[in-house]
Order: sequence, then structure tokens, then C-alpha cells
Amino acid sequence: MTRMNLHLKASATHRITVFMVAAGIVLAGCGGGGTPTPTTAPQAQVTDTPATGMASETPTQPVAGTPAGTPLTGGVTGETEGPRLNRDVSGTIEMWHFWSSPLRRNAIRRVIGICGQELPNIKVNETAKPFGDIWTANTAAVAAQSGMPDVIVSDRPKLPADAANNIYTDLQSWADRDGVNPDDFWPFTWKQTLYQGHTYGIPFETDVRVLYYNKSIFKEVGLDPEKPPKTWAELEQYADKLDKKNPDGTWARIGFFPLQGNVSPEIWGYANDVQWITPDGKPEINTPRAVETLEWVKKWVDRYGGWDKVQEFRATFQSPPNDAFMSGKVAMVVDINGYASQLNFFNPQYTAPDGKKSRLEWGVSDMPYNTKQASWSGGFALSIPRGAKNAEAAWEFIKCATGVKGAASWSRDTYAMSANIKAARDPQLMADPVWQFFLQAMEYSTGGNYLEKYPNWGEQLSQRYEKVWRGELSAQQALQEAQAAVEAEINK
Repeated sequence: MTRMNLHLKASATHRITVFMVAAGIVLAGCGGGGTPTPTTAPQAQVTDTPATGMASETPTQPVAGTPAGTPLTGGVTGETEGPRLNRDVSGTIEMWHFWSSPLRRNAIRRVIGICGQELPNIKVNETAKPFGDIWTANTAAVAAQSGMPDVIVSDRPKLPADAANNIYTDLQSWADRDGVNPDDFWPFTWKQTLYQGHTYGIPFETDVRVLYYNKSIFKEVGLDPEKPPKTWAELEQYADKLDKKNPDGTWARIGFFPLQGNVSPEIWGYANDVQWITPDGKPEINTPRAVETLEWVKKWVDRYGGWDKVQEFRATFQSPPNDAFMSGKVAMVVDINGYASQLNFFNPQYTAPDGKKSRLEWGVSDMPYNTKQASWSGGFALSIPRGAKNAEAAWEFIKCATGVKGAASWSRDTYAMSANIKAARDPQLMADPVWQFFLQAMEYSTGGNYLEKYPNWGEQLSQRYEKVWRGELSAQQALQEAQAAVEAEINK
């Protein structure tokens, strides 16, 4: 695929917050040796034929299904495409989310408003809870069988584990009934909602990681601002020109650091053809390419004086518009597509060596790779906690919010990547060539593979990384230990 190097114009949008995986709490029965039976959505007396899929004809965009709707009669209605909505369902539902910033709070309220027009008999009360705490509070409420919301923004990569622990409601029978088409969503986003072949949440949003680079600084040091680095080797060559020290020998600017931004060693592994977990669910953590990946990161740590020196430099960063990239202290970072909206929102300044200030010019490009082009995407779904009082009304809202109208509204307001592919191709979004670039990057992005017996396998890596960066463990030793620890967990 041809790499696109693009520049965004200003718009009043905002960045998706970096997300972290919250620790899960198991609700399986005490002393049991088997997997608990998941709660299933009640069967409804509707027999309309589900919508069918057809291939999109949009040129140069990811291949995906665009659903064709079925004409409906009576109390059930729908647009010309997408899942069927039942206007006869009524009730008040409680929704929990973690979008508390003014822009995102307004964005989710706009989605609620759109669905209020589509479903006039359903009222949605939304509550913003602290990130991470939202899932702990929900798990406790489900365990107590009281106080859970009717709709919750769920951590999509964790859905299979949460489903196994009886935290969420099985939505498959409703999805089949109402024509929710898996082909409407990016394939990995739908796959991540499945446990034992059933969906426990409908994908709402995702992201994709790309390289952001400072064109202004490129020009300053004589690099072509339209030719960002493509490979790991080129990253080092560019950094040689971009690095800059203060008179006292401390770093005034570094060209690149692989752990700066919204990225991790595991994600860099995908760009070096590391699977970590195979498609059939086997850990492949200790591999030559994984060793090479960690050694490559360690090389960057050493380049900038060791882990303590790197941490001292990173401590000088502040919140936007004075973060690592906007301040000009790091010339290239890998971050999610939503970071573009924050750059637009703050419109940061560039200070030239002669002291003159101007608008910072920046561009986006593919995440540099060693052996193969790759990226990683996380994100969220909308789910119904087990025991929710108004599950039928919650389901109708979820269909609307994750449908084309609701999801497109969310992406336009937040610049988050809609999990609904047709919504991601919204004409207003497609008018921006950078958004088109993000869509192309989705073609090679992955959500990784799920390890059913140990969903949080990555913790075995993360708890060893700093020892590698400090030279206390070799990359080989750390990966051997992590592989053994993961195998021990899955063999319990």
C-alpha cells in the first residue's frame, strides 16, 4: 500500500484517551471445575428474516460488508440498512460510560439524542464514571445482583473473559433476531466480542496506531517533510539528524522513542512479525523475533542514556499542548488516530532556532516496521450487564448507537474510529484525506488473538520490561520467564 503523508487542517475535535485494561474480577461459582453457563438474552416472538450482506464498492477502502435492510411492517422499523429497531419497546435505561470531558460528554449525548428520535419511547440516563472504576463497580453490582446499569461501555478485548465470568448478557439470540450483521464491523472487533461463538457486546469504537511526525522540525534539520521513515532502520537514521542536546549535555529534543505515545513493545512486535498468541490460542512469546523486538527497544533506551535518563527527560513533558510531541521535544511518536483531533484542537506552535514562532506543521504516516507492515487496534463495545432490569430497551438503544447514524455521529465529534465500517465511511469524515489514511491503515491493523485460559497474559511481559531496560535481565531471559509463567497459568 502506498504510504500517505498528510497534513490536517484545524477542527474543534478531541483525542481519544489512552486506555488501560482494568483488572478483572471472577464471578464463577466457588469450588466449581467447569465454565459457568452464560446468561442468555430472552427469546422474543419476532420472526423477520435477518438482513443480508453485500460487498462494498467504495474504491481504495477496506473490503467489508454493507448490509441491505429488509422492509418491515407493524411496530418494528428500520432504515434501509442495518439492524431492525422496534419502536414499540419502551422504558428508561441507565447507561454507564467514562467520557467525562466536555467534548466527549456532548458527543455521547448527541448519540443518545439521535437514538431518542429513532426510539421515542426509550429514555436514556447517562452517567460518566472514572475510567477503570466503571468495570470494577459493574462487576460488584452484578455480583450483588443490584445496582448495575442497563448499558455499559465494555472493554472489548476483555469481553470473552468477562462473558466466561458471567458479567455480561449473551446477546446472540437478539442479534440473530434483529439482523445484526457481523460483516458490518471490522472483523477483529466482532471476533473480540465472542465467547463460545456468541456475542456479548456490539462493537462501538476502535482505533489504529500510526506515526505522527513534526514537519517543521524535519525542515529545520534538512529532512524532506514529505518522506517520513518507513522502517526501523530509517527511524534511527532520521533520529541521528533530529536529536538535539542542550549546552549542559541534557536532551533538548529526541528524534524518536519507541515507548513514547500510545504504543507498547507488544505492538512493536506485530511490526516484526511476532504473533505473541497464535490464532488457535497458543502462546508464542519466546521467539527470535520477539527477542529482536525487545533488544531493539533496549537499544533506544541506551541511545538516550539509560532508563533513568529517559525517565528524567519524559518527566519534563506536560499536558497538551505541551506534551512530548506538541512541545517539540520528541519529533516522531506513534499514537492512535484520535490524537489528530487533539493536534487540531490545540493547534500547537513551533519555535524555530532563531526564536520565531509559527504554526507547527505535522504529518501522519504508517507505523514503521522491521519485517512487515502492522498496527494494533483496541477499543470498546456496548454491553448489557447480567441482571439488568431493562434489557429489552437497552438492546434497542445498543442497536441504534452502534448503527450507522449513531456511530457516525460519534466519529465526527471525537475522531474515534467507528467499529461500524459504513459509519467510518461517513461522507463528512471521508472529506478529510487524513481520515482516509486512517481507514487504509485499518486494512493491516490487528486486535491480536485471545488466550482463553489466560486473557491477561501480557502482564507477564509488562512486569519484566523495566528489568530489561535497566539491563537486569536480557531480552531472552525476560521472554523465557514470561513464556514459562504463561504456560504455567494455562496448565493450572
